[in-house]
Amino acid sequence: MQTKVLSAAILAIALLSANGARAEGYRAQARLLTPVAVPTTTLVGNVDWKCDGDACLGVSKYAPGLDSFMKQCRKVRAALGPLAAYSSRGIAMSDLDVANCNAGPR
Repeated sequence: MQTKVLSAAILAIALLSANGARAEGYRAQARLLTPVAVPTTTLVGNVDWKCDGDACLGVSKYAPGLDSFMKQCRKVRAALGPLAAYSSRGIAMSDLDVANCNAGPR
């Protein structure tokens, strides 16, 4: 009996933890080299990017996939234009990597 109760408790904790992680979703930021004249919203993959001036914020309930950090940056750059800075999930890309992102294939 105690084993069943313990198993149910472990399962409940696992499910709550998985739902909590999923609720966090995805968040990224970019700074454009050329600011937008008016606030814009652009869908890149399954991420909504909202730009105002040179500041852009990408938000999604779900992670954008298994793309590498550089591939994510290049997709954003292709949709929004050249970037001055990029960060995803709290990790900022170095200036050299941002330059490579801008120089990479579209």
